[in-house]
Amino acid sequence: MMTKRFNSEKPGNNNKRREFIRQISALAVSLPLLSFDSDGGEKKTYPTRVLGRTGERVSILTLGGFHVGASFVTDDDAIEIIRSSIDQGVNFMDNAWSYQNGRSQTIMGRALKNGYRKRVLLMTKLMARTVEDAKIQLETSLKRFDLDQIDLMQFHAIGYKDGDVDAIYKNGLIDWAISQRDQKVIKYIGFTGHSDPAAHMDMINRGYEWDTVQMPLNIGDYHRELSFEKHVLPLAIEKNIGVIGMKSNGMGRLGNSKIATPIEGLRYTMSLPVSTVASGIDSLNILAENLELFHHFKSYTENEKAELLARSSGKSEIIEHYRKNK
Repeated sequence: MMTKRFNSEKPGNNNKRREFIRQISALAVSLPLLSFDSDGGEKKTYPTRVLGRTGERVSILTLGGFHVGASFVTDDDAIEIIRSSIDQGVNFMDNAWSYQNGRSQTIMGRALKNGYRKRVLLMTKLMARTVEDAKIQLETSLKRFDLDQIDLMQFHAIGYKDGDVDAIYKNGLIDWAISQRDQKVIKYIGFTGHSDPAAHMDMINRGYEWDTVQMPLNIGDYHRELSFEKHVLPLAIEKNIGVIGMKSNGMGRLGNSKIATPIEGLRYTMSLPVSTVASGIDSLNILAENLELFHHFKSYTENEKAELLARSSGKSEIIEHYRKNK
C-alpha cells in the first residue's frame, strides 16, 4: 500500500510542498503556451519534439531515474516529484535496471499507478551483455515497475573497454530485443553510453536501425577532440535515431565548478537538435527550476552559445570526470 504522501509528522515536508506549490502556481500564471480543448476551455501545452523514427512526441525534458531513487529522497518526495513532473507536461520517464539497487524502478512503478502510466513514455536500460542476463534484467525490471510492458528498452553504458559493441552485435542481443518487441513487451530499442563517442559511432555504423540513442551532451563535451555533439549527434540525426541528451550538468560537476549554472547547462543541451534531455532531479526545488526552463524554453542564440562555450574552453576534464578518452 502506498504511504500517505507528505505525512505531516515528517518535519519540513509541509513547508517543502507549500513552496513547490507556490513556484508551480507562479509558473502556471505566466505560462504562454496555451491551446483550447474540445469544450472551448484553455488547456496547457508544452514544448515537445519527435523521438526519431518512433514518431512519438516527447517533452523536451525527461525525468531522470537515477536521482529520484536516491536513498536520501523519501518515498513521499520521490512520488511527488514524478507525479508533479507529469502533471506539468513531462511525458518521458528515464530509468535503468542498475539504478539505486532497484529502488528507482520500484518507486517509479508506484508513482505511475492511478492513471499516470498511460500519460508517459517509460524507458529502462539493461547492463546485460548476454541474452541470459538480458532476460533476467528485463524480467526483474518489469517486476519492480509492476508492469507487463515498457515503451523503450536500451542497452546501457556501451563503450569499447569490455568489447561492448561486439557483445551487442554478436551475442544475439539484438535478435532477442526484436523478439521482445514482437511479443509487445517493449516497443522501441536503443542504446546508451557515457564515455566513448567512437563506440556510439560503431553501434550506429554496424547497421542496426536503432530507435534511440542516449548520450552525454554538455559544454565540456563540445571541446573534446572526439565529441558526442560534433561526431555522434549528426550521425544519429542522419539515421533518424531519436537522441536523448544526458549529463547536461556533468553529474553535478558543471554547477559545482561555477563555470555555468545547472540551468544554463540544461538549456545548452536542450538548444541542440536533440529530442529530449534527461535531467537528474532529487528535490522539489530542483524540479521547479527545471519546469520553469521547460515551460518557457528558448534556444540559446549563437552569441549566447559562444559566450558559454568560451567560459568552458579548456575545462572539459573538470566538467566530465566520467570520460575515458580525449
